[in-house]
Amino acid sequence: MPIIRKSEIENLEQLTGDELEVFLQLVPASQETVSRMLDFIEDELYESECDHHLKHAMIFMMRERLDFPKLTAWLNNNGGYCDCKVMKEIAPHWRARFGDD
Repeated sequence: MPIIRKSEIENLEQLTGDELEVFLQLVPASQETVSRMLDFIEDELYESECDHHLKHAMIFMMRERLDFPKLTAWLNNNGGYCDCKVMKEIAPHWRARFGDD
């Protein structure tokens, strides 16, 4: 039977204190920036369908001058292979922990 590894984001809601601090240090953008990126992607997907790329995430990263390779890798490692997957696999865990601002 294969071992199924949970992505980092799936454990987010259970992290406390030092564990949460370490998690946030490993995310290649600030908590506020990731929240704004999720809001941006959600707004853009409201207007158009997902093209199964990180198009809207990339636009946000370029506008904000974020570390594109690191943040893209983090999204991919947590199931966010395209904009709709970011909203399905990452946003619910992130927002459950940090709110839906």
